[in-house]
Amino acid sequence: MRTHKNVLLALGRYNPKIQLGVARFAGQHIWHLNAEMAYYRRLPRGWKGDGIITALDEQEELLEFVLAAGVPVVDVSIIREEVPLPRVVGDQNFIGRLAAEHFLERGFRHFACFSTTDDAVTHLRLRGFSETLAQAGLSTESWIFQAPPRAKRDEWTLKCEFLVRRLQSIHKPAAVFAFRDADAANVLDAADDAKLAVPEEIAILGTDNSEMICESVRVPLSSINHDLEGIGYEGAALLHRLMQGAPAPKHPRLIPPKGLTIRQSTDALAVNHEPTRLALKFLHAHYQRRSSPDDAAAASGLSRRNLERAFRHHLGRSVSDYLAALRLGRAKELLLRTNLPMADVAAQTGFSTQQYFNNVFRQAAGKTPRRFRLQRRAV
Repeated sequence: MRTHKNVLLALGRYNPKIQLGVARFAGQHIWHLNAEMAYYRRLPRGWKGDGIITALDEQEELLEFVLAAGVPVVDVSIIREEVPLPRVVGDQNFIGRLAAEHFLERGFRHFACFSTTDDAVTHLRLRGFSETLAQAGLSTESWIFQAPPRAKRDEWTLKCEFLVRRLQSIHKPAAVFAFRDADAANVLDAADDAKLAVPEEIAILGTDNSEMICESVRVPLSSINHDLEGIGYEGAALLHRLMQGAPAPKHPRLIPPKGLTIRQSTDALAVNHEPTRLALKFLHAHYQRRSSPDDAAAASGLSRRNLERAFRHHLGRSVSDYLAALRLGRAKELLLRTNLPMADVAAQTGFSTQQYFNNVFRQAAGKTPRRFRLQRRAV
């Protein structure tokens, strides 16, 4: 008798990293994984098996196929969130927040989001980005480009013209959060056409960290490490439980990003005041040590009082607040990406003691570092 599970990978929007995560789980659990849709882009009519991992999109044919299969199904996309299926998806809101924090750390005050799709993913990332900026008293422009149906042949030209107009009009220096690495490359092309320097005038951050895109362009692109492989693996793990008879979860499981990879496209401090730039450079280089605002003032060549005035004018916050936010941002990355003990997280992010770290973190986040880690992973 057959003992292995026969599982179909039916991704409306194919991504090799998701397939890699599913394949890793399949290899560990002796599955037979049918992934021919990734190559032939056709539904395998007549397929019979034990479960399906899908990424639903606008195709009604795919939706009808998976619902009619009569087997457990896990969706690794939120494009069709109105369809009641068990889901494992990326934490899109968190991706947006991470992008905003990255730009705020670099002193940007003018922002835009760019996407070539207008769907649930776009809206969630935009919400996380804009809400984080709003907490700092700032706002963002939303650039969503969709070519008219009759203009698909000229889509590339129209998209470039769309971006050039907006890049020319936005106050500079500006930071652009692109919802996909391909979108980030589009922004870079438009910046070239508009003769704008990257990252000095326009900083660009993508999402997915596709090295084939990010490292094969004129200015290497910074990108958020969307954990697509983890989504595939955890989606397969959920399907495994469903095929064993476990009940379907009531809510989607959210997989957070694994931080971000900084490359040249955002490697700039967006402040024209040289002493403030020197202080920022010092803080970014030495936040892991027990550096203080007085140390930053010494590096800037200003008195502590004058540096405070400069920070409030250019960044809208005090030196102490900026340093605390920088350390807390790095601490959150370590809490999510590593299993380091709390004492080590505190030491590696410049807090003098674990207790002081706990107090500052609780005041800023409304919960202890340990609770933050547990809740994010539980989600």
